[in-house]
Amino acid sequence: MTSTATSTPLHDLFSSWGADFIDVNELRLPLRVSGVGSEYQAALESLAIADGGDRGLVHMSGADLLDFLQRTLSSDIKKLQPGEGQWSALLDGKGRWLCELLLFRLPDQEGELQVLLDCPLDSVSSLVQRLDMMHFGERIAWQELEVARLLLLGPKSEAQSFAVEVGPSAESFWLSRPDRGTACRELVGPPQLVRDYARQSILDGALATGWVVLDILRVEAGQPRWRTDFDSESILPESGEWQRASLAKGCYAGQEVVAKVDTYGEAPRQLCLLDFAQVEVPLIGATLHDDQDHPVGTVTSWVWSPRQGKAIGLGVIKRKALQGQQVLYAVSGQERVMTTWTRPDKGPDRKP
Repeated sequence: MTSTATSTPLHDLFSSWGADFIDVNELRLPLRVSGVGSEYQAALESLAIADGGDRGLVHMSGADLLDFLQRTLSSDIKKLQPGEGQWSALLDGKGRWLCELLLFRLPDQEGELQVLLDCPLDSVSSLVQRLDMMHFGERIAWQELEVARLLLLGPKSEAQSFAVEVGPSAESFWLSRPDRGTACRELVGPPQLVRDYARQSILDGALATGWVVLDILRVEAGQPRWRTDFDSESILPESGEWQRASLAKGCYAGQEVVAKVDTYGEAPRQLCLLDFAQVEVPLIGATLHDDQDHPVGTVTSWVWSPRQGKAIGLGVIKRKALQGQQVLYAVSGQERVMTTWTRPDKGPDRKP
């Protein structure tokens, strides 16, 4: 069967290196290249490179941009300084996810704010439509950037904590990002420039990697993924992504729901970290049951962690089950696997 998935600007390059591919949300991405074990080790100990084409970028600028984003997004944009990055989100009035975002503030241009909005590639169109719908004459402009994206993973990536810098050319950027599960610096720019940099990185000793290693790293870090662990039916508090929400700034869409959950208690469901011990059977989509065999949740992510030497994952669990013991059972077909859970610990504004 012929795939209808779209290829990234780095597809042919990774293909020439012998990569296998996987289709993710109608996008064809490298799955693995030379071997998961060596690729994973490089990402933790030296340098691995990967295709970052699963994310899109929107450039925004304008004299009224600060006020527009401050009342539109969940984070406190006034705290974002030039050269810095920030977790953020676009929510609807019920606190449900419309788009998960990373923000990067570029140097001001002629006194006007410039920001890069980094989001899942399949969310770019809906994000731009939403910005247009919420725009009422403010002096702002936005443009989707058509670029290639190369992830540099590991201690030799020269990543900073959360930052944006000018890249090798005026049309490129370096993004130091916190959402890939290990130190990560990303080159974003014209496809030929990025491809040339990738080739040179391989000549200098980097190892090409793909989706398998990226998935292991993010689950080890407890980082949920859009359309995998949460979606437009999820509210921000149940995904545990408190670092994206300001509890101190003024109103924005969804703020009342976020503040209410923070003040009065838990969300109806909670995304938790799961431990499947030594069980090697993939359990994505398995139902989580309590000790009375009542279904109380779902496994949303599953990986085998080489670093921890066991199977781990993420899953959504009902609030009532979180009040009891920390042992559940993941049920998939004839498999019944004892599973322990812990809550993620994220967000400087989150109350203990």
